[in-house]
Amino acid sequence: MDRMNVLIVEDNVEASIIFENYLNQMEGYRLTGVAENGEQAKSLIRALQPDLVLLDVYLPDMNGIEILWFIRRYSRRTDVILLTAANDTNTVGEAMRGGVYSYLIKPIDGDRFQRVLKEYASYKKELMTGNKVGQQEVDSFFHPNLHTAETTDHEVYPKGVDRHTLESVRRVMKEQHSSEKAEEVAAKVGVSHSTVRRYLEYMVSKKEAEVEISYGTVGRPVRKYKYIPKNSS
Repeated sequence: MDRMNVLIVEDNVEASIIFENYLNQMEGYRLTGVAENGEQAKSLIRALQPDLVLLDVYLPDMNGIEILWFIRRYSRRTDVILLTAANDTNTVGEAMRGGVYSYLIKPIDGDRFQRVLKEYASYKKELMTGNKVGQQEVDSFFHPNLHTAETTDHEVYPKGVDRHTLESVRRVMKEQHSSEKAEEVAAKVGVSHSTVRRYLEYMVSKKEAEVEISYGTVGRPVRKYKYIPKNSS
């Protein structure tokens, strides 16, 4: 899949523009349409068969959850991420039953938006390999909308280290073939350099990554990180 087609369903024009700007900053996505109400959304979903719908709940003519179930009936290959101010448990429960990939409550931080979209892109890439997966990989697919209290290895995280962000950093590190600077990893994960540096140092402390120190033209040391496979001795 070269680029994934995205449909925004949002009645607030300013919000649509913000989401479109976030998408334009990312690789692998193409905005194919914007719907300002439910009826427009249904027509565009039928016509475009988008890979992903960014869906608001509060629409002028219907509830966005109705659109979610419409997608499940007529466009089952289309995934959904809810971007909404709706924070009641009934809506959250319906969203989970409808199989949304993620649920972001407005106002939505740009870094979080892009991190979720990058996680989604990694998830789609993994599913397209056709390979078999183990429990840990399945857990990583479901973690955006299934929060569990413990991981398969019962890892306890120090203050400032979030499991979901750590999994995103791990996924990026596993895919790289050479040592990379924290800035390069941060660009792929979609978080700040200082944040990803904290996670990389944590991985070093757990012997999941190693550090290579080199010196640039002005003599300043540069730290580069490389993932250590679990079966390495």
